Amino acid sequence: MTRPGLVIQFKTKPDTADQFNDILVRALEHVEAEPGTRPWLTLRAEQDPTVFYLVDLFDDEDARNAHLNGAAAELILGTGGDLLAEQPTPVPTTLVAGKAV
Repeated sequence: MTRPGLVIQFKTKPDTADQFNDILVRALEHVEAEPGTRPWLTLRAEQDPTVFYLVDLFDDEDARNAHLNGAAAELILGTGGDLLAEQPTPVPTTLVAGKAV
């Protein structure tokens, strides 16, 4: 079941969180076109609505690299980059166990 993954925390400026939320929603259409990215989740923290998490898994390392250089990443980091309060730090991961993955 070992599959490469990625977890990224984003922290937006207080007045740009809703705009960043909308960018994440728009990014989904680009991710849906990536055959090796599944699942792809974006989450918003309930206690601090300026904090978002992106969690995804990939079929293999090539799919992860393609995703990191794809249209969704360009939208999130390009257009969304100015909305962030700090630089996001991607954390490469490996799936240990999961349901419906």
